[in-house]
Amino acid sequence: MDRASPPPAAPAPEAFQSTAWTLVIAARTDSASRRAALERLCRTYWPPVFGYLRRRGYTPADAQDLTQSFFLELLESDFLDRSDPDRGRFRGYLIGALRRHLARERQHAAAQKRGGGAGLLLRPGEPEAWLEALVDAAPGPDEAYERAWAHALLGRALARLEAEQTEAGRAGAFAQLRPCLGGDVAPGRYAEIARETGISRTQVALRVHRLNQRLIELVRREVADTVADPTAVRAEMAHLRLALAR
Repeated sequence: MDRASPPPAAPAPEAFQSTAWTLVIAARTDSASRRAALERLCRTYWPPVFGYLRRRGYTPADAQDLTQSFFLELLESDFLDRSDPDRGRFRGYLIGALRRHLARERQHAAAQKRGGGAGLLLRPGEPEAWLEALVDAAPGPDEAYERAWAHALLGRALARLEAEQTEAGRAGAFAQLRPCLGGDVAPGRYAEIARETGISRTQVALRVHRLNQRLIELVRREVADTVADPTAVRAEMAHLRLALAR
C-alpha cells in the first residue's frame, strides 16, 4: 500500500530582518555600513525635516540648506554613539536631534559650516507640490513633521508597488488602478475602469483589493525600516494611519 504524501509544511513565519535603523545601531564600528544605512534613513526623512523647518518659518531655500546641514551633521558626528537604541523609533529620535541642532546653531552659520566642501548628501531639487501644500495646511511644525513623514513613507511604498507591477508587465493596468488605492474611490470609477479595460466591475474591485493588500505590506516594511524592535511596527502603523487622517 502506497503511503500518502505528507501535506506540505506550512511556511515558516518571516524572521525580522535587519532594517536601516537596526543596521545603523549595529554598525557602530563599521563606518561604511553605518553611513550607507543612515543615508537610507536620511532620504526617507528629508520631507518631514524640511516640512518641520518650513512650518517654523524658514524660507524654502533656507529650509533646504538647514535640512542638508542637519543630515550631514548626523553623518559626521557621534550622534548615534550618544543614543539609546532601546528607546527609539527613528521618527521620534530624529525630531529630538533636529530640535537640539536648531538650538545649537543659527541657520545661516550651520548652512555655511556644513555646506562648504562636504559634498551634498541629498539633491532634492525643488520641493514637490504635495509637500508645500501639506506644510501650508499643517497647524504647526510638529504636525507638519508627522504628516510629511506619513506621506513620504506612503509614497515610497507606492513607488515600490509600481516598480513591482512594471516588472511584472502590468504598468498600464496599474496606472489605471492607482487612483483607487489607499482611499475613497469616486462613485462610478470601478464601472468606468471596467468599460475601459473590458473586464467586469467585480474583477476591477478584486484587483484594487489585492493591490491595496500588497500596498499595506509594503508600507509595513517601510515602517519596519525605521524601528529597532519588530514589536513597535504595529504601534507605528497606527500612528501612520492617524497622521494620514489629520
